Amino acid sequence: MKGILFGACACGMLILATSASAPHKTASSGLNVGDVLPKMKSLDVGKHTLLSEDKTPKMTLIHFWAAYDAESRAENIQWSQYFEATPHEGIVYRGIALDPDRDVYVRTLALDQVAEQTQQCLDTEERKECMRTMGLSEHFHTYLINERGVICAVDPSPQEIAKYL
Repeated sequence: MKGILFGACACGMLILATSASAPHKTASSGLNVGDVLPKMKSLDVGKHTLLSEDKTPKMTLIHFWAAYDAESRAENIQWSQYFEATPHEGIVYRGIALDPDRDVYVRTLALDQVAEQTQQCLDTEERKECMRTMGLSEHFHTYLINERGVICAVDPSPQEIAKYL
C-alpha cells in the first residue's frame, strides 16, 4: 500500500515539475512565424518602403534594436556587416532603432560604423506603438518577412536565412 501511495506521489511531483519548467510564451514576448508584421507599409528607410513594390519576390530582415540594449546593438552590427559583406538580391536588411533619443541613435551608428541608409529611428509615438504591437517589451527581435509582411522566421541566424535565398 505504501508503495502505491509513494508511486502516485512521485508521479504527481514529476508531472508538476515538468509542467512548471515548460516555457510559457506570452503575447508580449514577440510575434510568431505566420503572423503578419503590423503596419509594414508605414515603416520606410530613406524614402523606400521596406516591402518591394516591384514584382520580384523579396524578403526583408527587420532587426529591432536600441543603443541601451547591448545584445540587440551587437546583433545590429553583426547583421549590417553580414549584408555589407555578402549582399543578397532576395533579402534586404533594415535596422529599426527604438532609442528614445535621436542623438544617441546617430552617435551609436557612427561609433558602430553602421551605414545609416539601412537604418531607421522611430519617433516617440511610433516607438511606443511598435514596442506594444510587435511584442518588443521584454526582448528585441529580428523578423524575416516576405513581400506580404508575413513572418517567415523569428530571430534567424545567418545560416538560417540562407535557405530563403
